[in-house]
Amino acid sequence: MDLLNDLNEPQRQAVEAQQGAVMVLAGAGSGKTRVLTRRLAYLLRNGAVAPERILAVTFTNKAAREMRDRVIELVQGDGIDVRRMWIGTFHGMGARMLRQHADSLQYQADFLILASDEQLHVVKKLVTHLQFEDLFWTPKRLANTFSRWKDDGLTAEQIGSQQIKRDAERARVVAVYVAYQEELRRLNAMDFGDLLANCLQLWRENPEILLSYQRRFQYILVDEYQDTNAIQYEWIKCLAAHHGNVCVVGDDDQSIYSWRGARLDNILRFKEDFPVMQLVRLEQNYRSTGNILRAASQLIDHNQGRMGKTLWTSGAEGARLQYYAAEDGEDEARFVAAETARLCRDGSYGRVAVLVRTSHQTRLLEEAMNRQMVAYRIVGGLRFMDRAEVRDAVAYLRLVYMSRDDLAFERVINVPSRKLGPAALRVIQEQAQLAALTLLEGARQVVEKGLLATGARKSLAEFLAVIDAGRELAVTTSADQVLQQVLQNSGYLASLQVDDREGDRRDNLQELQTLLAQTSDLGTFLEQAALDADPPRAHAEEETQQRVIISTLHAAKGLEFPVVFLVGMEEGLLPHKLAMEEGGLEEERRLLYVGMTRAQERLYLSHARRRMWMNRGEPAMPSRFLKEVPPEVLEKRGGQQLTVRKPFSGWARR
Repeated sequence: MDLLNDLNEPQRQAVEAQQGAVMVLAGAGSGKTRVLTRRLAYLLRNGAVAPERILAVTFTNKAAREMRDRVIELVQGDGIDVRRMWIGTFHGMGARMLRQHADSLQYQADFLILASDEQLHVVKKLVTHLQFEDLFWTPKRLANTFSRWKDDGLTAEQIGSQQIKRDAERARVVAVYVAYQEELRRLNAMDFGDLLANCLQLWRENPEILLSYQRRFQYILVDEYQDTNAIQYEWIKCLAAHHGNVCVVGDDDQSIYSWRGARLDNILRFKEDFPVMQLVRLEQNYRSTGNILRAASQLIDHNQGRMGKTLWTSGAEGARLQYYAAEDGEDEARFVAAETARLCRDGSYGRVAVLVRTSHQTRLLEEAMNRQMVAYRIVGGLRFMDRAEVRDAVAYLRLVYMSRDDLAFERVINVPSRKLGPAALRVIQEQAQLAALTLLEGARQVVEKGLLATGARKSLAEFLAVIDAGRELAVTTSADQVLQQVLQNSGYLASLQVDDREGDRRDNLQELQTLLAQTSDLGTFLEQAALDADPPRAHAEEETQQRVIISTLHAAKGLEFPVVFLVGMEEGLLPHKLAMEEGGLEEERRLLYVGMTRAQERLYLSHARRRMWMNRGEPAMPSRFLKEVPPEVLEKRGGQQLTVRKPFSGWARR
């Protein structure tokens, strides 16, 4: 196919701009994915570069898979092996590089990648060991702070020179941070922040390794650039320093993740570090009607810190935005459910999304949907790989695969219950520490030396036999069969017969076996499981397309629906009170802009005059953002007339 003939002029410019630094400001619904994949295919087909010399990074494994699949489709028949391209997430690419050079950082190549709950588990143990007691610096706050420091590219030495709260407290927190990093090294483990921080350390200490990667990657592409944090930017900047052919694609108007470290000023930094830069604006929208775009554009125009662009469409003006001022939260939920039932009389509920600012808003909506007998599902629930039974099963596999995985040992030693509680675990830990052994090997010595009571010693010996049998089986048998055998022999499956009345946990374990059956290498699977908490599954939920999506605004980014309800447009909710207190009014406006531009055909805006709070009905003030929507595109639907009063001083617009 001709890779250029169905592109508009700015899209064509973005694809053809092959040399030097390029920034593509891609407005919502402007064909960003098409530009990304066409650009990669154009590079490959024109013979400008070999596949292995292209690095494309994004933020989710799903986006990376879709990018690879689309490029494969575009160049099929051309004899190009797209699989040789480096396409993946920042953390996935960092892990891949670190495994090749782990010894340079005194790590072993099969280092663990810690999930967030494992990171918290390590911090909790250190807090107890160090007798660090502080009502403010809880283990969870410490773990989150350590992650933020790494995302900001700060070392323990740099943190030590900064003021946290007061000097004594600063020293204590830094001491925990240093102890945490030492414990990770002892465990041969890295958390997500380390995957990029350790890359930069590797390159600083080994310039020849950095140069080899700089020479390898002749072309670099970054998706969702507005979501990059400080260390991600430095990582990209280092890799692009040799060839300078780096293309970043994003939208400053959709930067909504500052709370997890994203820096909007990376766009300005890019212009400073790559002054000879070509800027391409994608402003033609292929998703939404004219009225939706007019409302969204006038809203976002109130933000000061933006590059500036105006979305437009050659399509129809479409219906006006529907505005509903409800009496209370229940009235608002009833309206949404009844209107959904009216619009979807044929049962096509998958056309509708209801977007909320915070997850607690979903309860009334769920009740109203149930009363109207409207099928729905909540987006942003517990991800597949985060479910307890899946984490237990993966921990068993990790221990089978790598005997020194102390965190996996601690997770499953008493799952299901073997009467090997905290006291028995302490004996094992003390023996392992005394002999400088892993917990698994320490457990063997505990059995051999008879350091536990007879019943506990017998249970521990049986557990060790399960792990040893799994390791022997893994040499000759597929990973899914290893899992089946380990779960059977350990008594885990039998325990579910009693506790899992609905069968959901057993179904999840069966799904995990299906995933394992699709891989020939257990190590590769465990790596992917650590990096991707929600992989594509063989048995997708049935009738997903026939359910209303109820989602937070943050979780809805990147999606689109024919009909969108934006509910709870009230001061203190949208914009959210906490965000405004921290000077985040412009980001709240961007968040609403993201929500509005999810709609293709119909957009509903609603708020309640009263909202239940702490079991009391409290007056609610309409969001100031409603006043920024042009009145000529609004149509009132029942309830009260739209009146936006002046916000009280605590929430004054800045």
